[in-house]
Amino acid sequence: MQALLDRHQPEKVRVFTVWEPILLTDVVAPISAVLRRMPDLRVQQFWDRGHAVSDRMKKDARPPQPQQDCCERRGYLWDLAAVYPAGALWTDRLPTATIFNGSVVDVADQLEAALQSTARAQ
Repeated sequence: MQALLDRHQPEKVRVFTVWEPILLTDVVAPISAVLRRMPDLRVQQFWDRGHAVSDRMKKDARPPQPQQDCCERRGYLWDLAAVYPAGALWTDRLPTATIFNGSVVDVADQLEAALQSTARAQ
């Protein structure tokens, strides 16, 4: 993800990275070395021990939201990329995503296209 952001420096995007305990080794919040994987100032990183974001996204993963075809483990969404249009707000229901799939590495081309589209619109 950081390499993708590096290629699109001027774009006005915000990235929210939500870390959650999924693997047996995920017993505590990510350490500084992990957080440094994405040092871009447009990235905000959160530790979601209780899976609140995953639960909300899964609850709202119904039409008109695109249906993901991956990224669930032990009942939680993870390694999922969700892209929302500029100005989208989370209210009582998630806004409709333009990308709602993963794993993140598998949808890198789609994420790149979304950033290019953002650049053209600016």
